[in-house]
Order: sequence, then structure tokens, then C-alpha cells
Amino acid sequence: MTHLKRLKTMWSFCSRNWAYPLPLFPWDRIGTKPYTLKTTLPRHSFLLSLLVLLGFLFSSPIQAQEKKGKKILIKNADKAIFQKSTGRNRLLGNVIFEHDGALMYCDSAWLYNETNRIKAYENVRLNQGDTLFLTGDYLEYSGNTKLAKVTGEEVRLRDPQMELVTTRLDLDRNTDLAYYAVGGTITDKENILTSKKGFYNTQAKVFNFKDSVVLTNPDYVIESDTLIYHSNSRVSYFHGPTTITSDSSFIYCENGIYNTITDIAQFERNAYLYDDNKYLTGDSLYYEKKDEYGEVYGCVFIHDTVDNYTITGDYGEYLGVKDSAFVTIEPVYSVMQDNDTLHIHGDTLLSYIHKDSLTDYRQVQVFHGVKFFKQDLQGSCDSLTYATLDSTFRMFRVPILWNDSSQVTGDTIYLTMKNDKLDSMKVLSNSFLLSHIELNKYNQVKGRKMLGKFYDNKLKRVLVNGNGQSIYYPRNDDKEYIGMNKSISSKILIKFKESQVHEISYLNKPDSKLYPLDKLPETELEGFFPRFDLRPKNKYEILE
Repeated sequence: MTHLKRLKTMWSFCSRNWAYPLPLFPWDRIGTKPYTLKTTLPRHSFLLSLLVLLGFLFSSPIQAQEKKGKKILIKNADKAIFQKSTGRNRLLGNVIFEHDGALMYCDSAWLYNETNRIKAYENVRLNQGDTLFLTGDYLEYSGNTKLAKVTGEEVRLRDPQMELVTTRLDLDRNTDLAYYAVGGTITDKENILTSKKGFYNTQAKVFNFKDSVVLTNPDYVIESDTLIYHSNSRVSYFHGPTTITSDSSFIYCENGIYNTITDIAQFERNAYLYDDNKYLTGDSLYYEKKDEYGEVYGCVFIHDTVDNYTITGDYGEYLGVKDSAFVTIEPVYSVMQDNDTLHIHGDTLLSYIHKDSLTDYRQVQVFHGVKFFKQDLQGSCDSLTYATLDSTFRMFRVPILWNDSSQVTGDTIYLTMKNDKLDSMKVLSNSFLLSHIELNKYNQVKGRKMLGKFYDNKLKRVLVNGNGQSIYYPRNDDKEYIGMNKSISSKILIKFKESQVHEISYLNKPDSKLYPLDKLPETELEGFFPRFDLRPKNKYEILE
């Protein structure tokens, strides 16, 4: 596939579909903005492998191999009854057990000596050192497996970082994993998190949540299918359809990482961002919430719903607080105008709000190799700017305009819009207008400056001011060419009809001569250079 075909496919694809798999971001770079995006990363990344493992764990209850462990010790009980026939002890009142560094409290309990396990009832507590506290209504604990199962109306697991509330919790003291599958709520200093299933590594302080995960922060809400949350660093990893909603923005992705302290994130797989009236999407999205800074890699698409323009490309940056965008690698700026769309392409595109003491307005700058296409207007130049303040396109360095059968060139060209339609044109130096009529015949006008007026997006009138020269082929009433008129005048007025030169008026001391068709002198003015072969025929050709 050629480069152009790939770009056309990308452009068409970006306009309608974002759902295709992509490699994962280098997640370890969340602390700083990535300078480059690695296009090829290992498919079986650590994060993905971890999520697969968690998926297996979520579908299986915590189990440990049964083997003899330390005996559970009775530290206190107001009353004890030993049943020799069953080999169990009945303990009542202020019951305390100790096992391998953990203390367990309850109102009453059964201790099974042979199997080294207990069943505890009412006001159940399990303390592991001074960092882990588990409470509930009922406890089953095995001294051999070190597995604890706690149930109740409110089962609470607390450590210095957070509190978990559920109705049933399994705790594996061998692996320091706590697990619930009946719904739970976790609260720390800033966040409240709920999910249907979850693991908590009590040593690493890492949560793994699955199914209907919601993290609520005073500034935003994260909803996800699967989320890994580090309570020490307060960094969240998510996998599957995920949304992040705040007062000013909405983010969607299917893979990502979010630092809830720095508000820095990276999003992948169908990632997009709504920020006020802006829509931003791409293959991968880096985002800093504080400055509303976004960096997009691959299939970039920016849409302003107020000014009704879009910007596409392969790499882009967006700064929400300044309402600015920078896009490169085949960028295209598209804006609706009078039921049509103007597409502008160049090497680099910059869009920003210009602020001065009088007013704020949008400025668009396109640099190097610029081409643009609209059904009734096409053009090319080295660089171009557009300002909403005066609705004027300014074309610099070898600018060319094509409108119907006419071509306009000069050193610098200004095009002004009014009510989303072409209104006027200024060619500031070395202006040249030619209109193709048939075969090798061209009506031509040149001069120092040129002013043009449009009506219904068609060039209707042009005034040449200074050093005016023209070549014009007049016709009789039968529309037959009668010769070639060659003239010189400091001011020339050209009128168009049906996209052709209809009349030329010489306003100041004309010097004219009409030559018969069979005795034509030189038929080209100096600077004559038709470039219709460069004219883009559709929006895709501006990428060539």
C-alpha cells in the first residue's frame, strides 16, 4: 500500500471508527510526559499478565493446602466447656485467641483441637499487629491454613491507609490477601471505591477490583470494569470500558493508568476526551488534568462543537486552559462553510486563542507545503494563517488560488470570508490572473495589486491597481472569437459572468490593440504560468 493510500485509509477510518487493538503504553512513565511513543511494545506486558492472573483469581475462591500448623492458643475466656466426645471446646465471654502473631476476639466460640480451627460469634475482631484490624459478626479460622472467613451485616477491614466494608471477607494470612465477592466499599483520605469483587494485598497495599467498579473523588468519578488501585501511591490502573467524569471533562478508554495525586493519566484503546466544547481522540492519549494538557498519538481527531471545525493528524497536543492545539504528521484542518467543508493540509498545524486588550479571537497557522480544497475553491502556498477576528485567510510564499476556470497568483494573497462565504480577495504584489477559455487560449490580467469581489462563492469582479496589463479574447454576438486584445493601463476592471471573463474596462489612459486571430503576436504576458495540474480535485489530493 502506498503512503498516500495509507493516509487516505487512515483519514477515512479515523472519521468513522476507533475500535481496533493497539499496543499498551509504557506505564512506568506515568510520572513524566513521554517524549516518544514506542510503536511496538511487548503484547504480553506485566500489566496484562497481571490482569489475566487476577481474572483467574476472581473466578476462584482463596484456597490453601491443608497442613498442620501452629496450634491456636486460648488467651482468655470467662467460661470454658470441654466436650470430650466431640473433641471441641465451648468458650464464652471475652474470648481471646492467639495464633502466629494475630489476636482474635469474640463473645463466644468453638475451638476444634483436632483440626486446629475455630468458629467465633458476635463482636468478632481479628488484629494482626498494629496495622490490620478485621471486625464482623462471625469468624471461621484455620490454624493449619491461616485462612479466615468473616461475615456479618458490616464486615470491616481497616489499616492506616483505608477502610473496607463488605458482608463477607476471606483473609489469607499466608499471602496477605483479603478477598470479597459480594460487593464492597473502600474509603481512604480522598476516595471512595465500590465494586462487586475485590482483592486487597495487605502488605503491598494494592487493591484489585472487578465488576461495576466506581471510584469517587471530590473532583471526578472513575467507572470501570477492572481496576487496580495502589493505596500508597494512589495510582489506578484500569482495563476494560472505563469513564472518568468531572465538572469540566469526560474521558473514555478501554485501558489506562491514572495518578489520583498528580492528576496525570495515560489512556488507550478507543480513548477520547470531552473538555468543555472540545472533543479529542486518538489511538493513545496522555492527559494532565491540572493544565488540561493532552498529548495524542495516532489517528488524532480534534473537534470544536462551537466553532464547528475539526483537526486530524497522526500526532497532536492540546492545552485546554489556553484552548490551543498543535498537530503534525499529515494534519488536516476542516471547517464548515456555507453547507460545504474547507479542508486545509500542511506539515504542521497550530490553532490557538489570541488575546489582546480589545478582544480574543482564534488564530490558525499552517506551515509548509500547504494545500486546501473546497468544492468551489482550491489553493496552495508555503504557509497560511486564518484569524476569526476578520475571517481572513492569509497565504504566503508562492500562493495560488483556483476558482472555477480562473487561477490567481502573487507574492501574498488575502481571502476574506463573510457569513461563511467568500467575500473578497487581495493580491498584494506581482498579481496575475488567468482564465482558461479553450485549448491554449487564456484571458490574462496582471499588475502590482489586485482586489477581487465574490458573489455566491464565485469571483465576480477584479480591480487591478498599478502597472496593469491584459490579454483578452473578445467575442461577437454569435460567441465567436474575433481576435486578441492586448492592453496596458494603470487600472483595469474585470467582470466575470458564468465563471468566465465577460468584460474588461481600462480606467486610466489605456493603450490597446486588437489583433486578428491569424496574426497574433506573443500570447502570454510575462509571468504567465498556468498550474492547473497542481490543483487538488478532492480532499484526498491535498495529502499528495
